[in-house]
Amino acid sequence: MTVSGAFLEKVLKSVSSNSDFSDLNFVMAYENEIKPSPVSEPIVAFSVKNCDVGPYLTSVLDTGEIVTTTEREAETTISIDLYLPYSMGGSAGHKIFDRLAAFLLFETSYAITQAKCSEAEYDQSCQAIVLKSEFTFYNKIST
Repeated sequence: MTVSGAFLEKVLKSVSSNSDFSDLNFVMAYENEIKPSPVSEPIVAFSVKNCDVGPYLTSVLDTGEIVTTTEREAETTISIDLYLPYSMGGSAGHKIFDRLAAFLLFETSYAITQAKCSEAEYDQSCQAIVLKSEFTFYNKIST
């Protein structure tokens, strides 16, 4: 499994296991654009949009010697797309986004450097209102 895939699973598990979100169905993003149609319940689809891994970090010993560590800085952007039944309306997507953002930003130890969402739009292919969002996480990884 890739570094970004493992991180995605960790974030997905932390959100989906929280009882405050029991009204939502969490999934890994749909492969090959195959989505349920029509959408009958709120679906939250997670995927990795981007992952940038920097060079190995260095540290300076008491002796002044510079050594390379096994750690790297990583910035991972996760797409969290919300699929809602048309009957729920577009504002329901923004309310769900607000709940997810508040949880990830204030109730977890993730270092989130950016969170954003788009306008809610109707997607004819899955007969649902879709709200796309992204969260960018900063972390250090050991290789």
